Amino acid sequence: MTEGGPLVMDAETLEAYRDDFLRHLAQTVPGRKELVIERARGSVLFAADGKRYLDMISGIGVSNVGHCHPDVVRAIKEQAERFAHVNVYGRFVLPPQVDLVRRLTSVTPRGLDVAFLTSTGTEAIEGALKLARKYTGRPKFVAFERAFHGRTLGSLSVSWKQAYRAPFEPLLPEVEFVPFDDVDRAAEAIDERTAAVIVEPIQGEGGVRIPSDGFLQALRRLCTERGALLICDEVQGGMGRSGRWFSFEHWGIVPDVVVAAKALGGGLPLGAFVSTQEIFQTFLDPPLSHLTTFGGNPISCAAAIAAFDVIRREGLVERAASLGARLEERLRNVQLEHAGTITEVRGRGLWYAVDVSPPELAMPLVAEMQRRGVIVGSMLHADGTIRIAPPLTVLEAELDVLIGVLRASLRELGRAR
Repeated sequence: MTEGGPLVMDAETLEAYRDDFLRHLAQTVPGRKELVIERARGSVLFAADGKRYLDMISGIGVSNVGHCHPDVVRAIKEQAERFAHVNVYGRFVLPPQVDLVRRLTSVTPRGLDVAFLTSTGTEAIEGALKLARKYTGRPKFVAFERAFHGRTLGSLSVSWKQAYRAPFEPLLPEVEFVPFDDVDRAAEAIDERTAAVIVEPIQGEGGVRIPSDGFLQALRRLCTERGALLICDEVQGGMGRSGRWFSFEHWGIVPDVVVAAKALGGGLPLGAFVSTQEIFQTFLDPPLSHLTTFGGNPISCAAAIAAFDVIRREGLVERAASLGARLEERLRNVQLEHAGTITEVRGRGLWYAVDVSPPELAMPLVAEMQRRGVIVGSMLHADGTIRIAPPLTVLEAELDVLIGVLRASLRELGRAR
């Protein structure tokens, strides 16, 4: 995919953008940026130097319907011509919000039919944590090792990696982490002080880790027995990524709160936490117990409606399941060819993790694949793992390129070692 196209910026302009990115945008990842992106369509990123790249991480789980889907672009333009922002909560009825939540709650379990719209996933997690505390009157949260739920103070408090939490402590005071997929340890941790258990049904940044059958059902039972809420974080796993609308559906449970974001907005900033009418009543006492200025922005909602309708009309949830099964088979064939390097392949739907050995090989592999025109990624809470999560609209020919580049990159790194 690295064949060149027309140069859209001269070398001097390109370097100026790279320089001023470092000079004027706050940096959280060291190093000069390689790519200046000019546009994107479907699964393809077009760099300003004329090169093309396959985006096999969907903008980190955002572009489930691909980049710049024409239905989404059209919806954004039409809504922008009506209004962009008036007052998103408490004063006016905004039809794009209602039309989106009608769709969203049509695919959540019965009873989970009320949504609070936010701008981001981490904001939705914050709202869910506040909702659980206020509804139960309890202070404690139970979360899981390798979990990632966001970067703000509350969401960071229930995210596992100590290296990210330590610089900002003290965080929320009563958070207990237990091993993922360990029912006995969860049973010990969930007690009469627990407001909620928060879990990614399939862990994302932890390395696309899939629990044993029975684990989520046990969490549901324990929460019910002990009066705690069960919050399912579907920020990465939702909107068809795992081959179901939400990943918890693989185990047939009904959580008390579902959190969605990333792909929900069709490429624009949007999040939501969904629960029952009874639980959300707690935000009415006192009024304005929780609020947002931009959450549920009408243009974001319009994009989300269009993306939702594309997923449903084109059968992308089912396509993720069937195409993902073929992708898994091909990844496992590569594993057989490179058994000393690829130690494990995990995933569900169009959402896969590939573990490599030694772990230090992961970032060179990511870099070599990018050099050859395919964007994959690493994981925040899983060293030695690469992420593969293409748009649900990905073409089979594009997956052929992904597999070919993975093979070629592994061979090249093997020669270098």
